[in-house]
Amino acid sequence: MFSLRNVLKKGLSARNTCSRNISALYITGDKANENYVTLQPYLDFKGTFSDRQSLEQSIASRGLDIALENVLSKYQKYETHHAQLAKVAEEREAVTKRLKELTKAGGTAEQLDELKESGKSLRNDLKALKQALYPIEDDFIHDYLHLPNRLHEQCPTGGQEKLLYRHGLPKLECESTTHLARHDLIHFVDNNRYYMMDQAAHFDVNAMQSLARYFVAQGDFIQTANPDFVRCVLLEANATPLADYHLVQEEHLQNKINTAYLTGGAAFESYLGAMTRLCVYPSVLPLRYVCCGRSYNRSDTELYGPTPSLYTATQTNAVQSFVATLSANEADCQLEHILNLATDFYKALGIPFRVVYASAETLTPAESLRAVIEVYAPSLQRYVCVGRISNYGDFVSKRILFSTRREKHYDFLHLVGGPVLYTSRLIAALLEHGVRLEDCKLLGSSIQKPTQQQQDLQEFKDLFK
Repeated sequence: MFSLRNVLKKGLSARNTCSRNISALYITGDKANENYVTLQPYLDFKGTFSDRQSLEQSIASRGLDIALENVLSKYQKYETHHAQLAKVAEEREAVTKRLKELTKAGGTAEQLDELKESGKSLRNDLKALKQALYPIEDDFIHDYLHLPNRLHEQCPTGGQEKLLYRHGLPKLECESTTHLARHDLIHFVDNNRYYMMDQAAHFDVNAMQSLARYFVAQGDFIQTANPDFVRCVLLEANATPLADYHLVQEEHLQNKINTAYLTGGAAFESYLGAMTRLCVYPSVLPLRYVCCGRSYNRSDTELYGPTPSLYTATQTNAVQSFVATLSANEADCQLEHILNLATDFYKALGIPFRVVYASAETLTPAESLRAVIEVYAPSLQRYVCVGRISNYGDFVSKRILFSTRREKHYDFLHLVGGPVLYTSRLIAALLEHGVRLEDCKLLGSSIQKPTQQQQDLQEFKDLFK
């Protein structure tokens, strides 16, 4: 059971104090007695180390403190011990097979005793090698899991972002009234507590629902409802910093290392549970999903500070996108498709915004490319993020075993997605631009929701795709 009253109270302190010596994503055999294995990721050692130059570039461009030479040294040690283990296991299997054959053929007691003693010796050797391998495996695998995804060829490096699109130019004003001055619409307490009122409350919900409907109607997306809580194993699979979300204090926790975090239903990680160990037919690809819900990501809290405001709030309504494709080229096309839909939505609002590729050092280890949608905030005199779409390649799919089967082999899917709208930041920017929220044109607001009969008919048609 979740003790929700303690989520914020204890979760806030966990940001700096939570240290994890054991991974929930990969548990070695010696720790399996206390913690059950939730997920066993696919570890593509050859694929990861095949292009060492590209991996080194990704590490350096992201500014990560990872010594690749040390990781490779641990990998060699791990492979050597694994080879020894495999050799002893093969010898033991051969002795067992020979013992069965001699027993059936009526071998002498001396021959049988000799084989039995040999089998016992090999069994003890095998047990000793396994015990010796556990710390070596634990040391290497957890370093390996910290290695980042390779960067996309379009990802800018060196701290420079790349401008893709700009709509309108901001007015260079010396002073601008902050959105917090609108006490009739916003009651702001702190980054964790604020209240929308009157037209702001209406816009907060309508904007989210309108954009989701627009994605469904114009982008061929399927709307879903996702859980607000995500287990640690999925955050690790997505290489999400645990400090980004609030740790939940659970009363009865069965697996002590696979704790729960409050992410909100409109988080990319909230999709991963449904996709874990899932194998789909190629005919259903690409999978396109969109979701409305809450987002409790606090990674940007300090980015738009130090003054607390709706730009730094740790919770907001949001619209989350999730797409799975078969290849890298298709993933690029889907990212562009999402950006086009989002751009149409923001253009209709009539305020300055832009789309940029974020620099490599701002990416999480799982991302190979991130496109950021930013609106201009007059009170800060800078652009602020109201949405972002990331390309993860097959990095995350390998960790959660999300695949498709073609003929006799399996391919891991390429994932694209991210929040395309943070309503709180958008409302703040609109108010500072002097826009009346009730007059905003929301694409998708006039699209009628399909009736239950139409939904049932579409589900029946989808069975024959």
